[in-house]
Amino acid sequence: MSQARVLYDLQQIDTEIRTKKQRLGEVLRLQKEPPALVAAREAAQAAEDELHRWRARHNDLTLEIAGVTDKATRSEERLYSGVVKNPKELNDLQHEVEALGRRRATLEDEALNVMMTVDERRTVERAATAEVERLAGEFNAAVATLKVEQQSLGVHLSKLIEKRGRQATLAQPAALKSYDQLIQEKRGLAVAGLRGSKCQACQMTLAGSTVRAAAEGKLVRCDSCGRILCPL
Repeated sequence: MSQARVLYDLQQIDTEIRTKKQRLGEVLRLQKEPPALVAAREAAQAAEDELHRWRARHNDLTLEIAGVTDKATRSEERLYSGVVKNPKELNDLQHEVEALGRRRATLEDEALNVMMTVDERRTVERAATAEVERLAGEFNAAVATLKVEQQSLGVHLSKLIEKRGRQATLAQPAALKSYDQLIQEKRGLAVAGLRGSKCQACQMTLAGSTVRAAAEGKLVRCDSCGRILCPL
């Protein structure tokens, strides 16, 4: 087997390795939570925090209403118990009971409005949570498939790397050095197929002497693009 063919086959292996590594990188990247799911989680957390805030406000109002009601009850009991005889004190108690009644009415109105807001926030929070669950379900299903592909790619890459090692031993040191240099210079394409008299990389028609030398198994390069030529 000519050195050109050895290098051509080596390049096929290297190209496949490069392609598999690129796909592996993509598979790993796709296993990170997508922006849509991250945003949905943030929205759900914000909705939950907002719901907790309104619930806490409703609890505070409920406690305050209970306190005002208790105070009003005690004041009414004292007002109508007959224990208090002083007219001014009785008048003050009457005003206090009325003020407490107004305060309770105001608090109850606010508590009702807050309760309505709690219901609205609960609806928003449930919708946000459901969206997270939907997106997470889709993502987890995709990740399960990607994990299978990741394992397959790992196994395939391991075999390709072993195959490359065996193929590289067939190349002469000088030829392998030229190949490695061209791989860097020619963006991963060091060896070009030669079909008839045309370079398959740059599509230029080559001189007869170059074509004959390649056909004889010599390590020659394309007159135009400088890649190693391998007759196909």
